[in-house]
Amino acid sequence: MKDRRPNPVYAKAGAYTGLAFVIPAAMYAGYWLGGHADSSLGTGYWAITGLMAGFAGGLYEVYRQAIRIERIGKKGRGGADGGAGQRP
Repeated sequence: MKDRRPNPVYAKAGAYTGLAFVIPAAMYAGYWLGGHADSSLGTGYWAITGLMAGFAGGLYEVYRQAIRIERIGKKGRGGADGGAGQRP
């Protein structure tokens, strides 16, 4: 019977493709929330502040997800360090 484990290369490619939407979505959410804060408070700077905060939050999330994605495929190789430093 053939081994049916997912190919880590395809799993990584799919996960990295999804990262393309993280920063724009976070920026849109920050701008949208800032725009609502501007309209309710009568100010004019929260939309830009939310846009910048969304960008920073999006970058942080991309970094976190990239670290998680790089662990895909290393789980089954043993060792406390997740297989780092071992030959395949």
